[in-house]
Amino acid sequence: MDDYTRSWFEKAFECIFLRQKGNEFQQFFGDLMEKRYPDGDFIRVRPWGKVGDRKNDGYLKSERTLFQVYAPNEMKASEAIKKIDDDFNGALPYWEKYFDRWVFVHNARDGIGPDITTKLLDLDDEHENITIRPWGFNDLRKKLFELSDEDIAGLLGPAPSLKDFLQLGFEDLQVVLKFISRQQIDLLPDLFAVPREKIKINKLSDETASLINAGRYKSTLVGRFFEQYPDPSYGDQIVQAFSKKYESLKKQKMDPDTIFLELQLFAGGGILRSPKHQAAVLSVLSYLFDQCDIFEPSENITQ
Repeated sequence: MDDYTRSWFEKAFECIFLRQKGNEFQQFFGDLMEKRYPDGDFIRVRPWGKVGDRKNDGYLKSERTLFQVYAPNEMKASEAIKKIDDDFNGALPYWEKYFDRWVFVHNARDGIGPDITTKLLDLDDEHENITIRPWGFNDLRKKLFELSDEDIAGLLGPAPSLKDFLQLGFEDLQVVLKFISRQQIDLLPDLFAVPREKIKINKLSDETASLINAGRYKSTLVGRFFEQYPDPSYGDQIVQAFSKKYESLKKQKMDPDTIFLELQLFAGGGILRSPKHQAAVLSVLSYLFDQCDIFEPSENITQ
């Protein structure tokens, strides 16, 4: 797996983790675990008639581990604690003889709060023969990258390769640019050069930097596209659409990597499409990152 592919898979996984909730998140977890532990080692348990799933969202036979998945739209301590109580105690009558470890799988990107942590630690203390553990972003990410490249692509979709960037043409960029140009704009700013140390200044991760650098293979094509476009204001329209989106995301106090991910989705029409389309998206983002006020220019950042 080359650096560009790895960086793309990192971002695609983060997108799924942040955006999928409820049953969708549980479905992704089951798909991931079945690929990681094949041949029936991981058993996906689905609700069955009136008996439901008996508080079991998956069972890993080789490690005698029972999983319960919780992925709400917003993680609230009181609701999560009740969920943990109901699911753990509800599972004991049916599954206790089969498991030595109980794992609470959650979708809180930055980890769980102190009240939820205390609840899990208390349960762990109360049950000497059962280990209680939470699984979050990094735990699932680790399982993902234990898979083969083929299996990862099967879960996340194919990643753009260096070949996709090198084969990019005007027609591929036009789809992305047309979508962006439809966004509502205000005043049209001028394009201006931004130093390349901007990646470091904005505290973007190595994975995001790798995607920006990959996009630079054909980012000059974006500039030529703007120069040759019949409407001379078209490039400024694209810049303004991105500027407006960036300011909106920044006001939500998102971290820089999450903002970049949201800009990828914005440029792609809200979803991650084919590898060639995503190569076009990254080429547009790289051009705008280097040439205009997307993210913070050096003079606006206090060291």
